[in-house]
Amino acid sequence: MNRTPWPGGEILRDITRGGLAGLVVGIVVAGFGGRLAMRLAALVVPSASGAFTENGNRIGEVTVAGSAALIIFAGLAAAVFLAAVWVAISPWLPGRGVVRGLVAMPIAVAFGATALINADNLDFVVLRHDPVVVAILLALVAAMAPAMAVADGWFDRRLPHAASVASPAGIVYAVLSAIGLALGSLLVFQSIVGRQAQSVGITMLAAGLLTFGWWVQRLGGAAAPTRGLRIAGRTILVIGTGLGYANLAPELAGALGLA
Repeated sequence: MNRTPWPGGEILRDITRGGLAGLVVGIVVAGFGGRLAMRLAALVVPSASGAFTENGNRIGEVTVAGSAALIIFAGLAAAVFLAAVWVAISPWLPGRGVVRGLVAMPIAVAFGATALINADNLDFVVLRHDPVVVAILLALVAAMAPAMAVADGWFDRRLPHAASVASPAGIVYAVLSAIGLALGSLLVFQSIVGRQAQSVGITMLAAGLLTFGWWVQRLGGAAAPTRGLRIAGRTILVIGTGLGYANLAPELAGALGLA
């Protein structure tokens, strides 16, 4: 009996795995973690309790409707972003499991921190530009990297392998992959045409093209990316991370009241 995995199915399984991991981490870490971060901010700056944030939430007030909206909408938005980024960059991250997640933490901050930290956001004025609040937000973003690695590994151990494109698993993976790739492509396009996350979009596009090249190699029977492809992928991540921090620096300065 031939037990060699179907290469196309393994690729679709990887995409599906990244999407499911992004969904879990988006809901749990970004959604519930975001609510926890808001509560901690109110404790750190008690004078801000009762004030309204830019999105209309009252600082320090925890309601079922407000929590549900944050967890669902913020969580789902984060899920799409996390899944797209993870699928594009994970082949170029060194290490395995939690180690891979720890390596990805500075990348997560470089790519995602500007979604929460914006110099023009008046919430930081209400929160008195407190550095602890800013640190909490940075920690929340950084935590998504090891969470993604753990979730990805969990799904990798449990998702069945597709025997063929016509198998039940193959059909499900193909549908989920098509949805994920469509949403990811839209996200990359929006990032590139936008101004704030342009470097992130370009990095995701470049890393994604290399990942596509790796998929082509896998279809040809390769067990690992070529050395040149691996070096190119990691170089792009280094450059993209540097650009991300360059964009984040003025936002941090504004959030801390230094600019």
